[in-house]
Amino acid sequence: MKLLHTADLHIGAELAYLDSLRESRKYEVLETFKNICGLCVKENVEFCLISGDLFDSNAAAAEFAEPVFRYMREAKNTNFLYVAGNHDPLDSSSPFKNFTLPENLTVFGEEYETVEFPEFKVRATGRSFSHSSMSFCDMPKMPQDNFINLLLLHADFGAGDSSYNPIGTSFVENCGADYLALGHIHKRTAVEKIGNTWLSYCGCPDGQGFDEAGEKGVYVGIINKDGCRLHFTPCSSRIHVVKKFDLSEAKNTEDAKKTILDALLFELGENYDRNLYKLTLVGTPENLGDINISELLAELKGKLYFVKIKNRLKQKLDLDLLSKEISLKGLFVNRMLEKIKSADDTDKKKLIDALYLGLDAFDGEVAYDED
Repeated sequence: MKLLHTADLHIGAELAYLDSLRESRKYEVLETFKNICGLCVKENVEFCLISGDLFDSNAAAAEFAEPVFRYMREAKNTNFLYVAGNHDPLDSSSPFKNFTLPENLTVFGEEYETVEFPEFKVRATGRSFSHSSMSFCDMPKMPQDNFINLLLLHADFGAGDSSYNPIGTSFVENCGADYLALGHIHKRTAVEKIGNTWLSYCGCPDGQGFDEAGEKGVYVGIINKDGCRLHFTPCSSRIHVVKKFDLSEAKNTEDAKKTILDALLFELGENYDRNLYKLTLVGTPENLGDINISELLAELKGKLYFVKIKNRLKQKLDLDLLSKEISLKGLFVNRMLEKIKSADDTDKKKLIDALYLGLDAFDGEVAYDED
């Protein structure tokens, strides 16, 4: 049986950090779901498992809800299975209770429900959130026969004190599922096996911020009683990218811009300009005053879909002079220069970075989680 596993699209999310782009970006996330449904058609997917938070809230407008259900209908040969998550719980305001649903969509209720598809020899069990925070009781073990058992849950695996349906290893070992399709955690995990059950978080298919950087997508593949072969398939409309650039060799604003754009083109390919970037600028340019950060940001905004800059460039310091200071800072610089002088090439750069990070700390410019 061929399945696609997705979750956590959060269609309609406000995405306030994008300012003037926030509205258009909402529709791009909607387009991602359209692409997922198109992938179901292209790959002849028999079951699409959506493990919660399809919508960011139950206030989803018709302009988002109606296309979602239309895209499902258009993938008429795919059975869509859905459990509501903590963002779109199955209460009286749920889009799943206030719009006409596709015939090929099964929405699991507020208690454990099981639906059988005899023509596929598939049995699916799921349970939806009815409130924004819940803890489900243990479920009855699924029957052990020649049917493939699918279990859909929006859950917090391994987090015993969570308010979002915490489950643990013992739950998985006793559930009786062949595959457990998890939602809630936005970071993709490997497809692993606990007891006789395969399980995974597919992650969010389109990043919602810079804490969800990198390529996003869905799991697609085959499952049967003998095994599970799912592969990751990218489908995000854009990628959030977090990068640090050392501009120590940049001579001026134009040189800094070229350094950044050339590196992005080399690393991410010709469509690099479509992505969203959070860039941290570090280093000690010879002529720091010749790099105008406001001008650089304006130039980059003209080339990239979205970019924000954190400026950590520093004036090049006379370290020998600093090392002679009669102070704690002078002692620190002196000791670090001694280490750098005797270090091999591999460690030298790390020690130089540590030296400048230490000097930032003396000036109170390092956050507790500085990397």
